Order: sequence, then structure tokens, then C-alpha cells
Amino acid sequence: MKLSDDPYMKSQQVNMMLKANDMDLETFCLSAGINMISLQCELGRAGISYDPVTRQFRT
Repeated sequence: MKLSDDPYMKSQQVNMMLKANDMDLETFCLSAGINMISLQCELGRAGISYDPVTRQFRT
């Protein structure tokens, strides 16, 4: 799976996939072969954090 290099676009891509597949971040990352901690750290550096209640990234 190829995600954008831009952190804001990447967060939107992930949010769309989370919603479309009705899954949480951990399940999504496992199924897509993405390191969840690395993804959260990368987006966190851009001020984007994951909200487990709404199951989406937010600025």
C-alpha cells in the first residue's frame, strides 16, 4: 500500500480507509503491513494525532 509522503494527505488517506473498512488503527495497520507506532510518530511530528474514540486522525 502506497500512502502519500505528505503527512496531512497521509492522515486523510488513512482516515478514509479506516471509515470505509470500519476498523480501528491497530487493525488497519496490521492488515496493511504498516508499523502503527512509526505512523503515529510521523504524523505526530506534523501535529496530527489519532483519536481512538472517533477512530480518526485529527490536527
